Amino acid sequence: MKYFFIVFSLFFLVSFTVSADSNQENRSIVQGLKEKKDTLSLSFFLNHYEKFFKTNFNISECPGAAIVIVKDSTVIYKKGFGVKKIHTEDSVDVNTVFRIASLSKGVTSILAGNLVDHNELNWGHFVKNSVASFDLRDKAQAARLTVNHLLSHTSGLYKYTNSKLIHKGLPLSTIVSGFRNVGVVAKEGTEYEYQNAAFSVVEKVMEKETGKTFETLLKERLFIPAGMKYASSTYADIKQNDNVALPHKWNHYSKKYSLTSLHKNYYNVAAAGGVNASITDMGEYLKVLLGYRPDIISEKSLNDVFSPVICTSDKNTYVNLWDGVTDSFYAKGWRVLDYRGRTIIYHGGNVNQYKTQLMVDPENKIAVCVLFNGPNPFNGPVIPTFLSYYDFFKAAMLN
Repeated sequence: MKYFFIVFSLFFLVSFTVSADSNQENRSIVQGLKEKKDTLSLSFFLNHYEKFFKTNFNISECPGAAIVIVKDSTVIYKKGFGVKKIHTEDSVDVNTVFRIASLSKGVTSILAGNLVDHNELNWGHFVKNSVASFDLRDKAQAARLTVNHLLSHTSGLYKYTNSKLIHKGLPLSTIVSGFRNVGVVAKEGTEYEYQNAAFSVVEKVMEKETGKTFETLLKERLFIPAGMKYASSTYADIKQNDNVALPHKWNHYSKKYSLTSLHKNYYNVAAAGGVNASITDMGEYLKVLLGYRPDIISEKSLNDVFSPVICTSDKNTYVNLWDGVTDSFYAKGWRVLDYRGRTIIYHGGNVNQYKTQLMVDPENKIAVCVLFNGPNPFNGPVIPTFLSYYDFFKAAMLN
C-alpha cells in the first residue's frame, strides 16, 4: 500500500509539472501571437495612415512636411515629405528644421514643470514677485496674477493683448513694460482669452528665479537632455542652419505657393512662438510628453501641466468642431479634449506661414507631431483623422 501511495504521488507530481509547463508554454504562445497581432495591426495602421497622409499632402501641393509617431517609448514612424523650397529638389528629411510656432507654449510649460521639480518655481508664484516692471491699469489684479494664469491664458486680459508690440519687433522687456496701461476684461482665473505677449512674461519670471536666460534654460533642461539636437529658440539659430524648411505663402487668386522669407516675429516672445525643431527633435520631445523622461519632468509635474484649468467648450475654437470632441479645456500651454470617452492632449501652431500640429493620447500611449512649411487645407483634419484611423485599428486589434 505504501508503495502504491509513493508511485501515485510521483505520477501526480509529474503530471502536475507537465501540466504547469504546458500551461506556461500555452500562455507564452498566446502572448507571442497577441504581440505579433498587435505588431501586424500597428504596421497595418501605419501603412494606411501613410497612404492617407501622402495622398492628401500631394493634393494640397504644400511644399514640405514632416511627421513623427511615437508609441510607448519608441519612435515607430518618422519621415519627411516634399521639399524645403519650391522649384528645387532639396527634399525635407527627418533633420530638417521648421518653426514649431505655438507648440512652443507646450515646450515652455514643460520647462516650467522642470523648474517646479527643482523647487525653483511653483504654479502659484506671483508674477510681480519676480518681474517688478510688470503692471496693469488694475494694479490689484496685476499683483494677483500667477504663473498658472499666464500659462493658461486666464490673466483676464483681452485676447492677443499687445500683439502689435510683438509685430513691431520690440524686445520682451519693452513688451512687458507695455502692459502697465492695459485694462482687463475679467477677473483673473475666470475667463479664457488666448495670449502671446502675456504668456511670454513667464520667461522673465523663469530668468529671475534661476539666474539664467530662457534660451539657456531650454537648452540645459530640455533640448540637451532629451536629445533634441537641432532644437533652438532664436532667429540667429535658424538662419545659421543650412537644413531648414523655408516658409511659403499661398496665393488664393493664382492658386499657387510662393517662397517667403523667415522673419523675426515671435522670436521676441520665444516662450509663445519662437522654438525651432526638426521632426527628429519632436520625436524625442513626444517621449517626454508621454511620461518616459522623468529625469526631465516628473509624473506629478507632467500631470499638473496637463490638468485642465478652464473650460473652453463655449469658445469659437476649431477643436470644438472635431467629430468626437464633447468638451474642451485649456491647461498650461496645452488644450485638453474630452474625445470619445478619453482625454486627448493637443495643440496647434501658426507663425510665419508654418503650420504645426501635436497630439498626445495618454491612455493609448501614442503621440504624433506634424510640421508643414506652408498653409494648406490638410492641416486641419490631419490630427482628427489620425485619431479616427487609430481607433479603427485599435478596435481591429481587440477582435
